[in-house]
Amino acid sequence: MGMKQAMDSGLGFYIFFFALTIVVATVVYAVMTGTVKVKKGKESRDSMNSAFMRTVRRFADLKGFEVLGRTTLSFNGEEFTFDAILLGFFGTIAIRANYAGGEVYGSYKDEKWCTVDENGKKTYFESPVTELAGSVRFFKDLYGAEKTKCGMADSFVVFAGRKTKLFADKRCNVYTMDNLNEKLTGDKYAKDNGADIEAMKAALAKYTVK
Repeated sequence: MGMKQAMDSGLGFYIFFFALTIVVATVVYAVMTGTVKVKKGKESRDSMNSAFMRTVRRFADLKGFEVLGRTTLSFNGEEFTFDAILLGFFGTIAIRANYAGGEVYGSYKDEKWCTVDENGKKTYFESPVTELAGSVRFFKDLYGAEKTKCGMADSFVVFAGRKTKLFADKRCNVYTMDNLNEKLTGDKYAKDNGADIEAMKAALAKYTVK
């Protein structure tokens, strides 16, 4: 009787193990073939920043441009913070990254924009248009004070979330990671405007506070 129970117990174990193996194999196959999607957690700010900076640096390396990381500039009573500044023969590109996720809504005239997450929660923040107002003139004035050959200057905001969806009109000069590379490789930054990269870098360093 004892031996029969032992055999039944052993057989039950093997049946359980065999069934478990089939279930695991089925799940792995489904995930690999896309039949079942594994739900990913929210992107961290660090991962979004890393992806953003990789895109910026990859573009700069191809062109031989300089890249400054997060920088706060103070000049003539004004202060601006950018997450990346590119310096090239065309001039200066100053980019501010926004790490909001979900869906982003705003227009050129709105003082506040909002994000809507997957649960429908709205979060309001200052308009990127307002945040960057005057920043192009700021660079022109700063370089002018240092008598620097600066070419053109441009500034814009990038929503760095991989899945962020942006609903804003074109005048706002805001982008997502999906179209950042297209923005950078456009004709606007391909023209040689005779900007002095080292002189611009030195001028910015003089007025960097953070």
